[in-house]
Amino acid sequence: MKSKLLLAVALVAALPLFAKTIDEIVVKVNDSIITKNEYEKRLSQTTEGFKREYKGPDFEQKLKELPQRLLQQMTEELLLIEKAKQLYQVDVIVNAQMENFMQENGIKNEADLDKALKNEGMSLDEFKRQILLIYVPEFMKSREVRSKISLTTAEIDDFYQKNREKLQGKPQVHLEEILLPKERYTEEAAKQAYSDLLIEMAQGKSFGDLAKLYSGAFSKSRGGDAGWYQADELSKDFRDVVFALRTGQVSDLISTDHGFYVFRLVERKEPRVPTLEESRDQIINMIKEEKFAESYKNYIGELKKEHYVRMNPKYV
Repeated sequence: MKSKLLLAVALVAALPLFAKTIDEIVVKVNDSIITKNEYEKRLSQTTEGFKREYKGPDFEQKLKELPQRLLQQMTEELLLIEKAKQLYQVDVIVNAQMENFMQENGIKNEADLDKALKNEGMSLDEFKRQILLIYVPEFMKSREVRSKISLTTAEIDDFYQKNREKLQGKPQVHLEEILLPKERYTEEAAKQAYSDLLIEMAQGKSFGDLAKLYSGAFSKSRGGDAGWYQADELSKDFRDVVFALRTGQVSDLISTDHGFYVFRLVERKEPRVPTLEESRDQIINMIKEEKFAESYKNYIGELKKEHYVRMNPKYV
């Protein structure tokens, strides 16, 4: 139980609390605000999680996009909560979710929960407030957007006929990578290191073991495993090189703004057109996600018209 409780507290700690002290306001939605301290705390938590989970070679570009994406997400969360207050008994929703949490963690009553939370440095009121910020936005997405999405058999058949190429997927490559960062390697030093890597592999060392020793990428801890990629998920410099590789082949040295990359092609997947029945569940999910994305965008647009929203220009 304690491990689950710690996880929950760690998660909610990354979410904004309504400010009790004077702090610069980043976003204001009606009377609810996101302060500079709250935004920066969550950005730090989000960035650390991103570093642990993201495995792409375009990490730096994705990292640059995080602040604006997070600011938009936090603004939308407050908008959804404001709308929920108009439509539902939010206290009932929060209390029900708290009861579910207590049951899942074997906590008998609120007194025991309060005691467990205090041991983790959080009050019961703070915990309820964080449930509001975590659960209510997802509740609103489900109740007000996803539940109103419908589709017909004709839509499924039509989607299949028009998207056979998309359904068959695209060629994918499974890559291992080694990054020689520019802060540690000049071009000449990188070329020498690349030559040394090839010699060590010829002597029997695996690419993965060498990645653990020399790589500056976040995939280093995974033995250089960069994961699976379609062509359109990679920059042109990477795409042209890795999709020309044979299985097991190591690429030439690739120079980028961040350093010098070496890739090894682990495996390749070629596409196949599935039957309608094989792809029915996938088609349903794809159509629903397309409809959700459009409906959610429109829904948030309407909420912005209904509620007062102000973003601090310094953060936009």
